[in-house]
Amino acid sequence: MRLITTEIEKGLEGVVIAKSSITFIDGQQGILRYRGIDINELAAKSNFEEVTYLLWNANLPNKAQFSEFKRQLTVHRPLPREVLKLLRGIPKGAIPMEVARTAVSYMATFPRKKGETFDQFNRRESLQLTSTLPTIVASYERIRKGKTPVRPDPRLGHAANFLYGLSGKKPDEVSRGAFDTLSVLYADHEMNASTFAAVVAISTLADLGGAVTSAIATLAGPLHGGSNQRVMEMLEEIGTMEKVEGYVDRELAAGRRVMGFGHRIYRTYDPRARILKNIAEKLAEERGGNRKWLDIAEEVERVVMDKRKLWPNIEFYAAVVLNALGVPKDLMPAVFACNRVSGWIAHIYEQYADNRLIRPLTEYVGPAQVPYVPIDQRS
Repeated sequence: MRLITTEIEKGLEGVVIAKSSITFIDGQQGILRYRGIDINELAAKSNFEEVTYLLWNANLPNKAQFSEFKRQLTVHRPLPREVLKLLRGIPKGAIPMEVARTAVSYMATFPRKKGETFDQFNRRESLQLTSTLPTIVASYERIRKGKTPVRPDPRLGHAANFLYGLSGKKPDEVSRGAFDTLSVLYADHEMNASTFAAVVAISTLADLGGAVTSAIATLAGPLHGGSNQRVMEMLEEIGTMEKVEGYVDRELAAGRRVMGFGHRIYRTYDPRARILKNIAEKLAEERGGNRKWLDIAEEVERVVMDKRKLWPNIEFYAAVVLNALGVPKDLMPAVFACNRVSGWIAHIYEQYADNRLIRPLTEYVGPAQVPYVPIDQRS
């Protein structure tokens, strides 16, 4: 009989399950670093492609490495004909995250090329999924609205191509920069639920595409990647500055969470939320001072801080930024996936490199022993 002597932590809160050199978080001080580089520096100076290279390779690329990495991403960005056909056949009312999950799972069925090693196949699939996931999401948005998908422009990068694929128009520099920074902030966040799901799958030596599919399914939950959509729905329900305090009071009195506040890790201001708040300010200025949703968000932040001393997390201001960029609210969780895929893959590589099947225990609390009762003797 196995004796379980450790205390059970619901949700594995505070439980360390692995060693990692990818992302460092100090939740007390509000510090976030990718491979040792502070998130504020990366948000100000870097871009999504460079951060993806950093996460996967443990170092920043030199000019030649970065040029080649961007070239590889560009090659894979257009969707295969089979995937476009799949997207056109999906019911128009499907949830975008379910579409992303289905398309990634479908792409994971593409076989290894002749002579391709396991590592080479994983590398190619990593590039393909990271490049095409934004194209999948943007293309489905156009298809469900009866529009023709936009083929990615090889002259544009990750951020610009997503916005171009969504609207059919080349984005201005402020919009491109805003989405690029948001992509950097979404890229990784240590052993969150979706990353853990990917790592558990990989620990069985499952394929990389299957692990990413598992991660997308996990991210779709409203307590994880679905929070940005629910924040925007909350702001729309509030509608005006005058209704903020009453809304917050009702939610708190009913014992409900105010969406976008509090975090399992951070006990201070989420550094990503602070950066996104500044980006929301910049976008508002660029768009002629239209601050409606930003003003309501800032008032919600003030009231929640006053009443509960809770700080906003990344999803709170991500919703405001994405709305300003023209992203429909039900597409917002899928945007999260388009960027977090880079982090999932970094953790997948790390798990592959030092793998052991993840198989935790549970403490049995049911009856000790129950006799079997034949069906004709059961009441």
